Amino acid sequence: MLEGHVPRLAVTLGLLEGGAASVDPPASAEGVRRPLLGPRLPKKKTRPQKAFRASRMEAGVRSLVMLIIALLPLARSIALPAAVSRAVWASHHLFERPLQTAVLEDLANVKVPAEEDREILAFAARPKVPRGGALPVLLVLHEFWGLSGSIVDKAQGLADELGCLCIAPDCFRGETTDFVPKAIWLALSTPQQRVNADLAAVLRWAASQDGVAENFPVGVLGFCFGGGKAIGFTTTMRPDAATVVFYGEPVLKVEALAALSAPVCGIYGAEDPQPTTNRAAAARFRSALAEAGVEHDVTCYEGVGHAFWKDMGQIERRETPQIAAWRQSTTFLRTFFDG
Repeated sequence: MLEGHVPRLAVTLGLLEGGAASVDPPASAEGVRRPLLGPRLPKKKTRPQKAFRASRMEAGVRSLVMLIIALLPLARSIALPAAVSRAVWASHHLFERPLQTAVLEDLANVKVPAEEDREILAFAARPKVPRGGALPVLLVLHEFWGLSGSIVDKAQGLADELGCLCIAPDCFRGETTDFVPKAIWLALSTPQQRVNADLAAVLRWAASQDGVAENFPVGVLGFCFGGGKAIGFTTTMRPDAATVVFYGEPVLKVEALAALSAPVCGIYGAEDPQPTTNRAAAARFRSALAEAGVEHDVTCYEGVGHAFWKDMGQIERRETPQIAAWRQSTTFLRTFFDG
C-alpha cells in the first residue's frame, strides 16, 4: 500500500525534515499556548495577514499539485479520485493559521507497548479532582495535524469533566505538522487497520492501569481525521464502545453501522465546504444510523464550518456554538459511562 512509498513521496513534496521551513507561518499575535507538558515555544515575528495568506496559499497549491502528481503511479493501491477529492477540499485549511506544533516527546507522558516491539506515544489524563469509583476510558483521536497541544488540552478537559481516564495516542507514529499538504499526506497514508491495531494496544494498556474497572466502558472521540477513524474503529473492532465524531467522515454503510451495540454522537458545521463532512453528509449519517437501528445524536451547527472547535479556550469563554457542542458530547458520554 502507501507505506512503502512514503520516503519517495516525502522527498517529492519536500516534507522531510526542514522541507517546509520556508513556508513556516508566524505565531498568532496572542502568542503560543503553553502545552501541558514541555517548555513554552518561542514567539516568532509577525507579518501582515494578507502576506501570510498569500504565501501560505502559493506554497500550499504548489505542494498540492505535486501531491496529486506523486500519487498518480499509485492509482492501483488507493482510491485515487477519492484521494484527490479529499486533497482539494482540505485546501480550505490553507486560509487558516495552523496549530503551533510541538515535539511529540514534550506532549506525550506515556509510552504504550505495541506489536513488533514498538511503543505508541500518547498523552494520558486523569481527573485533577478524583471522584472515586472505577474509571471509564475515553480515547481522543487527533486531526490530520497529528497530536498537538490543543488535543492534549482537550483530553485533560474531558478527563476532568467526565471523571475518566482519557488517552490521546499519536496515530501517525511519530509525525506532526502544521503544513497542510503534509497533513493531507499523513491522513491519506494512514490506513484504518493500522489505527485499529494501535487503539487496541492502547486499550490493553488502559486495562492494566490503577483505578480502571475490569470491564470498563469505552468511548472513542475523534476530530476530523480522528473522527473518521473513531467510527471506523468502533464499527470494526469495538461495537460496544460509544463513538463521538467531530466533523469526521462518517461510515454510511448500514450493514457496518448495524454491528454497533453502543450509541453514536455526530457533530458537524453547516458551513463545512467538504462534501464528506458537510450538512448533506451529516444528514446521510443520521439516516444511515436510523436505518441501522443505532441510537444516535447527530447535530449540524449553524454558522460554523469545518473544525470549529479549536481549543479549550473557546469553552472557557463560553463561545457559541462551541459550548453547545461541548455540552452535547460530554452529556452523551456521561450518560453512556453512567450506564
